[in-house]
Amino acid sequence: MFDTVKIAIPLMLSKLEIENIEWDQTESSRRQAVNKTIFKKLYDNDFKGLPFIRYTYREDDPSKCRLKVEVSIPAFLYGSNVNELQADDIDTFFKMMRKYISVKLKVDLSRIPPINTWTAEKVHVCKNFNVGQLKSRYLNAMSSRSIAKYQKRTYNAKGSDRVESVEWKAAKKKEKIYDKEAEVEQQRQYPDKSRHLKRAKGILRYEIELSDTETRKISPGRRAVEILKMDVAAEILQKGLDRNGLSSGVKYTSLQQVIDAINQETIPLRTKSSLIAFATELLFSGEDECLNKYAASTFRKRKMQLRSILGTDVLLIGDSMLPPLRVVPQKKTATVKQ
Repeated sequence: MFDTVKIAIPLMLSKLEIENIEWDQTESSRRQAVNKTIFKKLYDNDFKGLPFIRYTYREDDPSKCRLKVEVSIPAFLYGSNVNELQADDIDTFFKMMRKYISVKLKVDLSRIPPINTWTAEKVHVCKNFNVGQLKSRYLNAMSSRSIAKYQKRTYNAKGSDRVESVEWKAAKKKEKIYDKEAEVEQQRQYPDKSRHLKRAKGILRYEIELSDTETRKISPGRRAVEILKMDVAAEILQKGLDRNGLSSGVKYTSLQQVIDAINQETIPLRTKSSLIAFATELLFSGEDECLNKYAASTFRKRKMQLRSILGTDVLLIGDSMLPPLRVVPQKKTATVKQ
């Protein structure tokens, strides 16, 4: 349920240790000979999954330093991020990463700080849904979905109107849903590509990049061991699926179905007309435009009325009925016998 992470590790290297490392790239912040900040980088673009290591320090004071590692956890462990992590993979990741840093920086393993001192600066949580031939139908439905305070972008296959990815981006947060098979296909240098394409077939991936505020809510100190937990990722993903409507599935295949459902209600004709107008605006213009057009109190009232009639908080229109997508199983409500 995790993919790319960026982790800060409180390791300080001596000048001799820095000089002993075969860095791939070295840069500095200033042209002057004094008070420069030095940026050292280690990476290998020829092998998918290897971490990007960046060590920054003040030339005049090496104690002022930062070590940051950015990596796709599944690609690091399995050579591809098509694979979905299992519960015990996180512990394996931490152990392997400590050894990897030790080898790459040419320092003893005992010099690598314990994992409870590592902090998370970037975290992507994700979930694979094997929906088979329904991928395009889910993506078409989501391409019409607007989320308040997010900007939406839809990406189509080259030379086609087939939707491959839908992205929603806010000021400090991003989430997307996309065709994983198409993503693998588009990458030219992908090791063992045919095998991973086969694994990606039918997979719809939902992914969220957490904001700094969200990571601090999980762990005020952004401790990686507290954030990189499967139950934490599952809760975040489920809230996202609830917000965008996928946890309810696509229940309506046309606006006419929505209109028919409203007309079947025993409510005043004026109310029906108002709800039909609201539902039409909501579907074709999105929530942001609706909020601009309707007073906040009217918007809330109309949404509550639609939810009561249609049985869903989010209205998605697709070309077929689609099953709900969930990470956390829906709790069964107990019924009281009369």
